[in-house]
Amino acid sequence: MNADLAALLRAVVATLRDDVRPHVGDEQARIQLAAVLDIVGKLEGMTAWAAEALHEQAHALQAGCAAVEARARGEGLRVPPPAEGGTASELVRAEGRIAQLTDWLFAQQQLDASLRTELDAMLRQALREQLLAERKRIPLTDFASMSAGGRRDD
Repeated sequence: MNADLAALLRAVVATLRDDVRPHVGDEQARIQLAAVLDIVGKLEGMTAWAAEALHEQAHALQAGCAAVEARARGEGLRVPPPAEGGTASELVRAEGRIAQLTDWLFAQQQLDASLRTELDAMLRQALREQLLAERKRIPLTDFASMSAGGRRDD
């Protein structure tokens, strides 16, 4: 296939909107079509991964990992060194590191329960921060056009 994904999704939205929607008479079907248009439109917007957004996600994970490492070392614990990243992207390396630290934490059976809980909370917070950065890229659902049966001009 020679077309990029964003162009393909734009074509799907245009076809559904221009060629299908005018022929859908049932109100429930129009509402469902509006939901499909909303979802495919969001997917189209998410296909162009902005380097800045990916960096923000990676930074959230890296900061969380650094905080966990510092706290663990402050307690005299040895954390595993980061795995070799090779040519992996910054985000992929950060995701790998947080997975590595999570596995390490679960393997620490002798660890004080309160410290384990604290480190776990720090890892979960890093994951939340990454998801918040990712979520900023996803537009909110357009319930108004769905409840109007998709009559809004897009």
